[in-house]
Amino acid sequence: MEKNKTGKYLKYAIGEILLVIIGILIAVSINGWNEDRKLKKAEQSILKDLKHEMTFNLKALESAIEGNEKSFQTAIEMRALFRDRAAFDKMSDSLFYASIVKLDYNATYDPQNGILNSIISSGQINQLSNKELKYLLASLKELTIDALENIVKIETQREDLIKSYWINAMIIEDEKIMGLNIRSIFDHPEFRYATNHLFYNIRKNGLEEEKELMATLEHIIELIDKNINK
Repeated sequence: MEKNKTGKYLKYAIGEILLVIIGILIAVSINGWNEDRKLKKAEQSILKDLKHEMTFNLKALESAIEGNEKSFQTAIEMRALFRDRAAFDKMSDSLFYASIVKLDYNATYDPQNGILNSIISSGQINQLSNKELKYLLASLKELTIDALENIVKIETQREDLIKSYWINAMIIEDEKIMGLNIRSIFDHPEFRYATNHLFYNIRKNGLEEEKELMATLEHIIELIDKNINK
């Protein structure tokens, strides 16, 4: 009889222990689920903010590329005129002036990086579950600097060159600007240099890198979309 009581007591004790263990496991599981839910919610918030910033930057870059493409195409046309004087002689002053304005254009790209800088500096980037997205975001600043290197090269040289051939075209009498000999710009050596070196050679390389950056931004947005509400 004592053995039966002891056996029942052991069964009861084991049952109680199992219930406690199960309760602990359930509590841990619920706590883990709550933590996962919080992390997922935080990740979704980061992704939505990043999408807004990256979409803005993509549109700004597309606009810059569009303007620089026009400059590059004008450089191609101008280089053709350098080899065909007769075609230039037939060109009106107004058309030549419009071509110079398009040629001299240099669109800069100033991305918004507030969200990106914040999540990197705070370590929140580690809350992103997609490894490829984390890598691209972490390396985006360097990619952007590399892509804009040629825009910066053009910007640092163009002002002095443009000033030189525009001043040379001015008709000055008695220290007064009387007019502008727009066609004289065509033969100015610094205009030729700017066209060939800045707006053709450097611009060509720059556009290739700008388009690579654009493709990267598009891919980042694509990855963000795949992970939003996943």
